Amino acid sequence: MIEIDYKGDAAWITIDRPSKANAIDVEGWYELKSALIEAENRARVIVLTGVDNYFSSGDDQSISQNLENADDIEEFGGLFADVLIEHIEGNQVPVIAAVNGYAYGAGLEIVVAADLAVAVKDATFCLPETDIGGWPPFACRRIPQLGGRKQGMEAILLAEPFDAETAYEWGIVNRVVDQDRLRQTVEEFINQVVDSPRRSIKYAKRVATPKRQETNERDALIGGFAFRHLSQERHEGADSVVTDRDPEYK
Repeated sequence: MIEIDYKGDAAWITIDRPSKANAIDVEGWYELKSALIEAENRARVIVLTGVDNYFSSGDDQSISQNLENADDIEEFGGLFADVLIEHIEGNQVPVIAAVNGYAYGAGLEIVVAADLAVAVKDATFCLPETDIGGWPPFACRRIPQLGGRKQGMEAILLAEPFDAETAYEWGIVNRVVDQDRLRQTVEEFINQVVDSPRRSIKYAKRVATPKRQETNERDALIGGFAFRHLSQERHEGADSVVTDRDPEYK
């Protein structure tokens, strides 16, 4: 599911599961974590992207059905937090999201966690979690900080898709480009980053990134994730997606 390819100073990590709109299952999250750790030690820049017209549609809905008890939920919540907080946002090298298409749910949260993001003009973004009995734990903490609380709450509470220009206005992406300029624009970012000394980039990232230990970011994210997945609404919402029916909330 997760492919890694080294090109010069950059590690290109690709989510490759087009049959599921690049949805990420439990194994995929473990693969992504491993790829990010490997790339941090070998590359000066990490690029995250997807195949076909999808960046990632987020969590595979089977995850909720397969988390059978509190221990399972806590373990997966820790994995999810590690990928977003420790290995994307907290990575020692810059992480660029090359958004080639749909970025939904956790896919959008990956974009938010990245340091830089370039999106194609026809990319679509959405946080659908509140429509299916959940909420996006990482996005709830980060998106209101990007373009303003009102814009962030619109994305979170309305659960409606929005386009790349809106993502740019809300501070979610840095550039919006034609499809045939996506790779070129990302490579321009890469070249500018590697022209700077490694230590300068490392310490600039460290200062600019939220102090995770001081704010208990990881624990808070795991706690919110566990509460969400233990709720009856979340189970009903996930099952409705898997079985292609309207959810019935009590």
